[in-house]
Amino acid sequence: MQDPFNYLAFEVNIELGVKRIYKFSNGQSSVIQEVRDGGIPQNTWYKVYIRAIKNRFEVNFGDSSKYQEYKALPSVFKFEDSSVSKGK
Repeated sequence: MQDPFNYLAFEVNIELGVKRIYKFSNGQSSVIQEVRDGGIPQNTWYKVYIRAIKNRFEVNFGDSSKYQEYKALPSVFKFEDSSVSKGK
């Protein structure tokens, strides 16, 4: 998050059955990546591990009963955002 109008967001949408990465730039949203994998079943606990290093991002996501360690979670998204400069 740079400010309230410029940030990235991770969405899990049960109704549409998708996971998405949104980029908000000056208040305008766009979908960077989307996975249509059914979203998540209800009544299940999940672990989410989001890592950002410079302009590289990774989102790992999985059923908490299957994955005890965050680093063992399957990768859902990997992407780079060149608008994020080094050190920001």
